[in-house]
Amino acid sequence: MSSTPQDRSAAASTTEPKPPVTGGELPAVGYGTQGSASAGKGRRRRMIILGGLVAVVVLALALGLGIGLGTKHSSTSSSSGGSSGSSNDTSTTSLSPGNSSDITTTIPLSSLLGDQSRYLLSSRNFTITNTTTTRVYNWTISEVWSTPGALTKPMIVINGMSPGPVLEANLGDQVIVNVFNNMTNETAVHWHGQYQRGTNFMDGTYAITQCGIPPGETFVYNFTAQTVGTSWWHAHRLAQYTDGLFGPIVFHAANETAMTANKYDDDYTFVLNDMYNTQASALDWRFKAVGTGIDGQPGDEPTPDGGMINGVSQARCAYIPPTDLVIAERKRSLDGRPITGSLTKRGSSGLRQRSTTAGTYYPETNYCGNATTTYWNATWVGGKTYRLRLVNAGTFVNTEFSIDNHTLTVIEADGVSVEPLNVSSINLAVAQRYSVLVTLDQPAGAYWIRNVLATDQVRYTGLDFNDTTLGVLRYEGVSETILPANLPASSIGNLTAFDTTALVPAEKQDAQLPTQSAWIQFDMQYTSNNQHYMFINSSSWSPLGLGQASVFDVTASTTSANQSLGDQLSVVNTQAGVFDLVVNSLDDGDHPFHLHGHTFQIMSQGDGRWSGDTSTLNTTNPMRRDTIVIPSYGHIVLRFATDNPGVWAFHCHITWHMEIGLLMTITDLPDQIAQFNYPSFIKEQCSRDVSLGFRRRSMTIDA
Repeated sequence: MSSTPQDRSAAASTTEPKPPVTGGELPAVGYGTQGSASAGKGRRRRMIILGGLVAVVVLALALGLGIGLGTKHSSTSSSSGGSSGSSNDTSTTSLSPGNSSDITTTIPLSSLLGDQSRYLLSSRNFTITNTTTTRVYNWTISEVWSTPGALTKPMIVINGMSPGPVLEANLGDQVIVNVFNNMTNETAVHWHGQYQRGTNFMDGTYAITQCGIPPGETFVYNFTAQTVGTSWWHAHRLAQYTDGLFGPIVFHAANETAMTANKYDDDYTFVLNDMYNTQASALDWRFKAVGTGIDGQPGDEPTPDGGMINGVSQARCAYIPPTDLVIAERKRSLDGRPITGSLTKRGSSGLRQRSTTAGTYYPETNYCGNATTTYWNATWVGGKTYRLRLVNAGTFVNTEFSIDNHTLTVIEADGVSVEPLNVSSINLAVAQRYSVLVTLDQPAGAYWIRNVLATDQVRYTGLDFNDTTLGVLRYEGVSETILPANLPASSIGNLTAFDTTALVPAEKQDAQLPTQSAWIQFDMQYTSNNQHYMFINSSSWSPLGLGQASVFDVTASTTSANQSLGDQLSVVNTQAGVFDLVVNSLDDGDHPFHLHGHTFQIMSQGDGRWSGDTSTLNTTNPMRRDTIVIPSYGHIVLRFATDNPGVWAFHCHITWHMEIGLLMTITDLPDQIAQFNYPSFIKEQCSRDVSLGFRRRSMTIDA
């Protein structure tokens, strides 16, 4: 078996000049992309004017105070704040905003991708056993320049790679990850889908279960592998994972090959995601800037430039809507002072407007790179069956995975084994995971692997938007120079489209009767000056105060709403029980929500608000998972146990929505939280946390 990137060459398909990019180390070969010049949705979020809020906000800002009620503030120290570097060479232009001038290391694509064999189980020589052990990982997080597609961009890497290392363990193993932060900003690493029973403070959720890991310091994550299946780890601080701070998790059960009626010979992990050639901190600032949003419409999310398969991308351009460059508000730095004068950058692409903080320049059209792009590719053995572990580690949009002419058999969803379901492709919302089986039963040859982004979720695209990222699957014995026929994706006969409602847990668990419940709703709202926030009930999430985390704010007496200050929403469950969470969406987009520390049963999911009729709930072996899509103007009803002490985030996993407040917490058993024995370094690091935030509002469930 082999798996290496392969060069791809094609003519560029744009009339705009294509200046070379600083730091590119690959031959200059363009790549033609697909997409439409304008593919945004006609629908718009409803405008809600918070008239009385404006004067209060202005007063609070004048006094240097933080308030809640929708005033979602982020620290001015972002994942890359400060001054951007631009080359003195008039033929090159630095693309990235933020503190990119501090990034001094450039690595080639081969180093960025690392050893691709790490994704294949047999290559890792990992022993699946029921004998537990302690597994120690040492990771360093740093910032580099690299070229995952056709553009050189700032990236966050782990041990020099992105995606980062595979975190692997057997059920019951003790997992120790020493994370050294070699960046200029703090960070936190979340272990998605892990229960963290008894170790809520190892969940890695910034400002909720820990303060940030300060620059130059190490956080020792120490927890027990309590779940099995496919998952991922990622930064839970600002939009850092958008720039590369993520990787896969594979935790094994001793009998996992026997957990499905279909056996397999090996397994391979696919990390799929959307990707942005512009640094996330610049996009985040544009998205949240007062008045217009990134494309002239407040609330419209930044559109990705393409996708990735295990770190390999064919995206060749970075698109900033032209409207972003002519808006007066854009010509202000974060401190509100106007940027004066006309700033130009000589080079083949001519005049560039300064349209972000700290001296970064963007053209008024697509900015495209000329580095050689690659296909992800692998060679597998014909006749064998492989388990493919799929992770959507994206920032914004769903992704659809397929292999031409091959049937996929779904056997796992978010760590839950399911009855086999045959499909031709599988759609993954952000943060969802699936395992599928594929048997190499076709004529020996080369076949396209496709990662297709869901364009119906985006509000705009550029001419060079690359919605389909391609990989190549070759049967053993087929020359690596052979590429598949350049044909549209083929379909498999007699297979229905993938439908999540058809998933059935392999291990039957009927729903128990609930002992507690809460109803929430969310939407996007705007102030009278067009500042936009996401609200759950009447709160929009922000971090706690300087050097604080929510879990430290919980005491044994946290039992009533009037004992917590501020406006952050936390549902407090003082007793263990079975909890129903009803969520109604008043927003026009789909939202993938993730609950930390729990696996929930899906009692209802559909259009419109939930009626409250419990007779409509699915109580017979309902599907279980930890990430679910709440449909546009729709609802979900989730049921889960509240017996895991801790403060657990419940949030939309679209990064841009988290950044404007679409997050709340579920606090289980505060009396037990108050007894947590925190390692001393956790609170010590809080004294060096430089972020600001607010306290929270609670609603308490006593029975």
